[in-house]
Amino acid sequence: MLDIDHFKSINDNYGHQAGDTVLKEIADLLLKSIREIDTASRYGGEEFVLILPNTKKQDAINLAERIRNTIEKNSFSSIKNCVITASIGISGVPDADIDTEDKLIRCADFALYRAKRNGRNRTESAGGKDLDASSKSSIDE
Repeated sequence: MLDIDHFKSINDNYGHQAGDTVLKEIADLLLKSIREIDTASRYGGEEFVLILPNTKKQDAINLAERIRNTIEKNSFSSIKNCVITASIGISGVPDADIDTEDKLIRCADFALYRAKRNGRNRTESAGGKDLDASSKSSIDE
């Protein structure tokens, strides 16, 4: 799961058309970065999700880092002299603690928000145990 950092400020400072162009250009970068069997999709707002079948978690992390670096170094056509970054959350199966598609998505979302909390422009991963521990600690508080 990928989220463009500070996307609201892009829309606020450059306009929504520029923001839409950034989204399209990032979508193109994603499509150029994945295999034919993979899927890239806009997940909502400024979030994208990649589905990478038959991919080990470390390989997904490596791909995510390449994508993150490509976005950071890219010169976007609608915005000059502005660095755009992304935060990425990785989760995957097999994982004994992920037993539903919903939990897989929640784990990736948890990892994404961990990346945001840890400074943005980074990749984090999470498994089912991370999500379960987070739920338990919020219940205990």
